[in-house]
Amino acid sequence: MSAVAGTGAVKAAVKPKTKAKQRYLKAKKERRKIRKISGPKPFGQGKKKKSRTASQPADAQSEETEAVGETSMDVASSEAHSEYMESDASEEDEAQERLPEEDLPVHITADSLQPHQDGPTSEASAHDESSTKYLYRFPRPQQTGEAHAQQLATQGIPDALARPMDVIATQTESLAAPDGLGASLSSTVRQQLHKLGITEWFAVQASVVPWLLSDRKQSSLYLPYTPPRDLCVSAPTGSGKTLAYTVPIVELLQTRRVTQLRALILVPTRDLAVQVRDMFEAVGKRSGLATAMITGNHSFRHEQAQLVRVDGDYTQSMIDVLIATPGRLVDHLQGTRGFTLEHLRFLVIDEADRLLGQSFQQWAAMLLDAIESPPRTSLPLAPQTLHHETPTWSHDDMDVPQHSVQKLLFSATLTRDPAKMSALRLRDPHYIRVRDTELPENEAGMERFALPSTLTQHVITTPSSDKVLNLLRLLHDETQPVRQALCFTKSVEAANRLERLLHFFEEAWAQQRQVSALNVQFYSSDLGTGDRMSMLRRFQQGDIDLLICSDLIARGIDLPEVRHVISYDVPIDMAKYVHRVGRTARAGRAGDAWSLVEEHEVFHFKRMLREAGQWERVQSEKSKPAKLEPYMPLYREALARLAQVYSQHR
Repeated sequence: MSAVAGTGAVKAAVKPKTKAKQRYLKAKKERRKIRKISGPKPFGQGKKKKSRTASQPADAQSEETEAVGETSMDVASSEAHSEYMESDASEEDEAQERLPEEDLPVHITADSLQPHQDGPTSEASAHDESSTKYLYRFPRPQQTGEAHAQQLATQGIPDALARPMDVIATQTESLAAPDGLGASLSSTVRQQLHKLGITEWFAVQASVVPWLLSDRKQSSLYLPYTPPRDLCVSAPTGSGKTLAYTVPIVELLQTRRVTQLRALILVPTRDLAVQVRDMFEAVGKRSGLATAMITGNHSFRHEQAQLVRVDGDYTQSMIDVLIATPGRLVDHLQGTRGFTLEHLRFLVIDEADRLLGQSFQQWAAMLLDAIESPPRTSLPLAPQTLHHETPTWSHDDMDVPQHSVQKLLFSATLTRDPAKMSALRLRDPHYIRVRDTELPENEAGMERFALPSTLTQHVITTPSSDKVLNLLRLLHDETQPVRQALCFTKSVEAANRLERLLHFFEEAWAQQRQVSALNVQFYSSDLGTGDRMSMLRRFQQGDIDLLICSDLIARGIDLPEVRHVISYDVPIDMAKYVHRVGRTARAGRAGDAWSLVEEHEVFHFKRMLREAGQWERVQSEKSKPAKLEPYMPLYREALARLAQVYSQHR
């Protein structure tokens, strides 16, 4: 009896909801339904609440509240809302009084969320108008680009970077010229270049190679008393940047006496590391230089055996040139005994804009600390002559009295961000910019991106539902079908789905038309290095017609046989666009870049190309449904098969 009575007492203690509360909850549900239907409101145009003050009665306040919110609720919900506001007005007044005035952002001059109102104001709002009536919005995100030279100068950027030396992109120089650059190279390097089929220098090579070899002295590898200037190079993709720093490094290091790590090349991806290693091995084949690569593809112990030979307390470097990714380099700096950078002469940062934009275990700070570490306790040998104004240092295998590491930065979209550039501690840098003379700087002083002159750019505006059909039209065009093409998507998952869909379509198409199906492959970082290299080799041999990938392959990979580049998903910024389309039209060859732009993306994509000075060169067309009808039945069949596959995976 007592338990039942207790339960009844508890139920009786719960107060029933008042009619005003019930009306408020009902109106709240209706407002939620209206907001879901109408969508989000524009920023700064939401419903404004005003607390009741002594000079403003509750009835007037409720009338103002109803006037503001009348566009998003009916009359009944407005009345219920005003009754609820009257009951809670005192609580809001107490909250306003508890907030200290000295903590309010009265000094901020940003644009206000709520505009000024004409007419008389209350005493409370007049007392602290900036703090009680205004909220402040954050700046809207803006697309960044190259800054104006005057702006860079005010930010502390060296004058050489603010005002680069421009080189015409079409400039070439014969390697066999008797008084040219080729004559200054050793016979060993010239013979290797001839075997590689290199007969002329491109613009970036003709400007970078002589500049790096200008400080060469007959008996000196290091320049401790007159350390060389650092170099920053911005050149279009496919212009030969890798060869531009490979030739001078091999030319200078082949005079070394003792094997020491003297050249370090940092790259963002494993595939680019393989390409750079192959270039060094080809150019320096008869130079005696030992080259190694550490990218995490092999075990840590295997890489340690490549770098250093340990015999008791004695350690000896096994390599002269090292190609590495930043993360793996940091691992060896911390965990490999005897691995040192104290003899480093060249530090090359390829694809510098991407590496500087990522931390990789704070690789930049750790690398520079390792390079600028204090010398060993052993006494260094004195230079041969101390009485000349510019003495030389002939003992290249010993400690040098001053660091003479030369930093070389290369990229197609080299950044000049002050914070990123200052992190590398550049020494009096020299900036070379290879560009097209037809692309002057715009009115705002923004630097235009240089693309190969042999590149033809196409833009196809299409509805989202027809984007795959337009890709199929390009692949099966009767007059000029697209072959040997790279297709870029926004993510690895999107590339995988698209490859499966095209595979199903090609099976049905080949069976219906009695033709051979196109070989479509999916290129991913999940594949092993050997599988990726094998796939790229098959692509260059013509066995693969379409290679679908994300932006992994868009950085520095040299595939001479790429004829077309298709952006199935358009890039979000101009830098990615430049690196994508730069996979074709390399080394003077012709190439086409196709961008499938959805209708809602046209405005932003067109503005991006126009600001970069490229829209005038684009051939634009709209999707035509009549040309897509032959592919529609088999496309629907392939789409159904793809849906079935993904439903089974779930």
